[in-house]
Amino acid sequence: MVIALLLAMSFVSCDKGLAIEMEIEGKVSFRDFEAIIKNAEEVIESRADANDLSQYIVEIVNNGTGEKVNTWTYSTLPEILSLPVGDYRVKVYNAELQDVAWESPYFYGEESFTVKENDLTEVGAIVCKLSNLKVSVQYSDELKSAIGTGEDVKVNVLVGDGNSLDFAYGENRAGYFRCDAENKSLVATFSGTVEGYYISEYKVISDVCAGQHRIISFSLKSAPDVSDEYGTIGSTGLSMNASVTSVDLTRDVPVEEETIQPDDFLNVSEDILNYQSTALSKNIIVNASASWTASSNENWCTISPIIGNVGESSLTITVAENVIEQERNAVVTIIMGDVIKEVLVKQAAYSNSPAVDAPLITSSTINLNAVNVVTASTIVDVDVKALGKIANFYVKIQMSDGNGGILDLSSVGLANEFDLCNPGQYKDGLIGLNLPVEDSVKGKTEMKFDISSFMSLLVIYNGNHTFEIDVIDELGQSAKATLKLKVE
Repeated sequence: MVIALLLAMSFVSCDKGLAIEMEIEGKVSFRDFEAIIKNAEEVIESRADANDLSQYIVEIVNNGTGEKVNTWTYSTLPEILSLPVGDYRVKVYNAELQDVAWESPYFYGEESFTVKENDLTEVGAIVCKLSNLKVSVQYSDELKSAIGTGEDVKVNVLVGDGNSLDFAYGENRAGYFRCDAENKSLVATFSGTVEGYYISEYKVISDVCAGQHRIISFSLKSAPDVSDEYGTIGSTGLSMNASVTSVDLTRDVPVEEETIQPDDFLNVSEDILNYQSTALSKNIIVNASASWTASSNENWCTISPIIGNVGESSLTITVAENVIEQERNAVVTIIMGDVIKEVLVKQAAYSNSPAVDAPLITSSTINLNAVNVVTASTIVDVDVKALGKIANFYVKIQMSDGNGGILDLSSVGLANEFDLCNPGQYKDGLIGLNLPVEDSVKGKTEMKFDISSFMSLLVIYNGNHTFEIDVIDELGQSAKATLKLKVE
């Protein structure tokens, strides 16, 4: 009561004969305030069990100025508080966020509120969620047996550029990492002696985020023989499988549901491909946990490559022109160990002429037949019409690096050549530039290709820049255009 009274008073002077000036104020009630702490293992509710939250920090910040108004521990927070009118937010957290530490979950929550003159504002419940990344490491029973004492075995986990922890063999603690825009990738490196051989293997995860529990599971596998036509992983005859399970700790997920998924997976982006009678190539994405092979059961349907590696790969399926008046089918089979995926390829019967016109590319913002001088604010887009429905939308970018060379776009998470219909690993980067991908392009008869968002990057580098566009419809008809841009 004394604290609340003192906070409600703002004296410019208390000298005799001077007027007492007070700011216009309102009151904030924390009578019904509670913090609810959520993670995957349990839900701890505030006043019901005050010991769990007594040392949590409660902070009030003025939204207008960004200044901190006051800070309390949860157990000492006053029930009624007077504040100058304005917009505020209350923040609740358990500790200062660390870059990396063992067993150091960071729970955070906030809520905005407005103080009005001579009014009482109620602040209710605030949910505090895990706001850093939790990582733990485990091993299969077979690998544990092969490791033995594991004196030199460890797993180094690196998040971002420099936040890392070494999980020694047998380490049961979880590591917690700061995870934000600069710390979104995780690299887990296993090293140590297994069955007398020293092995070093790593796993890269590029999409980690705060609130996740990444469970990294290592298991043992045999590498191919030296004589294997697909090559070897190493001369030891041993290799490691590393699978990663992500559990969202901001949801109420019981511990028993945090299961490790099978190590082996083989996924394809399409299981049925439809072609018109003309010769045409289409791409699908294969995502696999091990090397794979592919084959076709028909000579008129060919594939490239016939061997693929771990991770995401592009598989091109090409059909020859169908010269008979009968639909035909082929099956492309992809094999990874005991796992098999099939893609059905269907091609239409012969037709004397296409049913619709070829695609058309036009622009109302730039001249497609000349070099266009651009600035950061220039609108650069083209309109595409493809009555035969878009099957592929290839883009090839040649941006000057300002020194007479070509800029490598991998530095910004892109490639210099890609297909908007099948972007694969570049999907997130393209979406980040507001470009349409996958279903926003594939199968469309009309669309706008707008690269205006590229201009802020383009104007950094003087010189000529080109964007070559090749649009192919489902009939195999195509249209090409080159956007010629110049930065002076």
